[in-house]
Amino acid sequence: MGVFRLFGFRVEIRPGFLLFLVLVVLLYGGSQGLWAAGSIAVFTLIHELGHATAARATGSHAEISLDFLAGYASYVPRRPLTRWERAGIAVAGATAQFTSAVVVLLLLGANPFSRADIAANDATISIWWAGIALAVVNLIPILPLDGGSILGIFVEWLSPTRGRSAMLWFSVAVSSIGVACAIVMPVLQGFLPFAAVLLVLQVQMLRAERSLEGMRARLTPLAFIAALQDAGAHEAAAGEAAKLFRTRPSAELAARVSISLSASGDHDGAQAWMRLAEQMTLVRRD
Repeated sequence: MGVFRLFGFRVEIRPGFLLFLVLVVLLYGGSQGLWAAGSIAVFTLIHELGHATAARATGSHAEISLDFLAGYASYVPRRPLTRWERAGIAVAGATAQFTSAVVVLLLLGANPFSRADIAANDATISIWWAGIALAVVNLIPILPLDGGSILGIFVEWLSPTRGRSAMLWFSVAVSSIGVACAIVMPVLQGFLPFAAVLLVLQVQMLRAERSLEGMRARLTPLAFIAALQDAGAHEAAAGEAAKLFRTRPSAELAARVSISLSASGDHDGAQAWMRLAEQMTLVRRD
C-alpha cells in the first residue's frame, strides 16, 4: 500500500496494518483509541527498526513490513551468521521497543514502573501497554514471538533436523494451555484473543513445516530449493537458501537467494546477493 525508506531501510505498510489500527480505534474509542493506535504504530516500527539495525550491523540486508497484527523485519545475511548474532538480532526488537517506551514515559514525567503514573491518562497507559507490556510479551519463548525465535536458534543447534518442529509443537502446547486457562479463569480472559491468534498461527506454521519436511526428506537441499522456486514459494526458497548458505556458502546458493528475492520484489537484496555470487565465482576461478 505504501513504501518508503527510513534510516536506509525499505519500509512497506500493508493494508492489513492500517485495518488493524482502525479496529483498535473503534475498539477503544475516543482519545484512548487514538492514543492506543498511534502508540502501536510507532512502537511496532521502532521494534522492527531494532531488528533491522542489528541485522545491518552484521552486514545483512534488512527490510521492514508492517501488516495485520504484526510487523516483520526480514533480513538476508551476506555471510554465515553465528548463533549469537542471530539471537542478538532477535532480541534487538524488544530491547529497542522497551527502552524507547521507558524514555518517552520518563520525558512525560511518568514513572514507567508505577501503576498510578501509568494509569494517569490515555497517553501514558497506551505508551506503557504498546511499548513496555508488548515488548515483554514478545519475549515469551514460543513461536512466532521473538522469544521463541531466540530459543529456537539453540534448539535447532542441538537438533538441526528436528529442532524447528520441536519448537512448533512446544509452542502449540503452551498456547493451548494459555487458551484453556483464559477460558476458565476470569482474570485471564483478556488474554484469550491474543492466545487464540497465536495458537492459530502456530498450527498453520506446523502444517507448513510438516509439508516442507516431507519435501526435504525426498530431495537434496539444492533440489528442495529449486522445487520451492518452481512452485512460486520464493520467500521460503530464499530463506532455505540463505540458511544453507550459513553452513555451506557457495555462488550457486547466493544466486538462488538472489533469484527468489527478485521474484519477491526485493530488488536491492537481490542485487546484493548477486554481487556476492559473482565475487565467489571470481574467487573460485582465481
